[in-house]
Amino acid sequence: MGFIDNSYNGGFRLSSILAVGAHPDDIEAGCFGTLIKHLNNEDSMNVVITTSGGLPHRPWNVVEKEIEEAQKFLGIKYKIFNNPNGHYQMNWKTVSEIDEVIDREKVDTVYTVWHGDSHQDHQLTYKVVLAAARKKQVKNFYCFELPDYSYRSERVFVPRRFVDISEHMESKVKAVAAFKSYFSESNIDAMIGLARHRGGAIGVKYAEAFEIIFEMWK
Repeated sequence: MGFIDNSYNGGFRLSSILAVGAHPDDIEAGCFGTLIKHLNNEDSMNVVITTSGGLPHRPWNVVEKEIEEAQKFLGIKYKIFNNPNGHYQMNWKTVSEIDEVIDREKVDTVYTVWHGDSHQDHQLTYKVVLAAARKKQVKNFYCFELPDYSYRSERVFVPRRFVDISEHMESKVKAVAAFKSYFSESNIDAMIGLARHRGGAIGVKYAEAFEIIFEMWK
């Protein structure tokens, strides 16, 4: 599953993918299966987390170990920016951080948190990534849903792109389960139920769904 580029791999167009989460565990819960499919297609991949730092009930040294475990299932190292968890802002610095990744990696396809999400760090991460994606080299921009926050919102997530992740659901669950300091058994059950629900929409066992902000094929 590739998108837009001038190079080819076995008939598939290769892409440069950027996945952006506000916190460690956003990517795993939101688009992990889709990222595995991109890597299997030999698309280049960058994962960015816009905030860092622990909370009283969730020390950062514990979260760092969980990140190391989760990364194993994707096989790449995440880039984690030094912006305070819970206090993320949209400004020149934060937009420039994403700008630099897009320029350096020649990113053409972006996945990030949904604009209607109820978490303030998620909302601001979306705005920052959208500002950075103003560059014409970015052809595709998708938002993923997070059950904990997408349903407690005045807005409704409108899925328009579905990705069959049936072969990768086991890896997704293991990556999410690595974050023991956050995800409970009920959280994981909700995530699996959502993937099953989205899969039913396209006639497969499990799927991830995305809201399309913009999309271009040429």
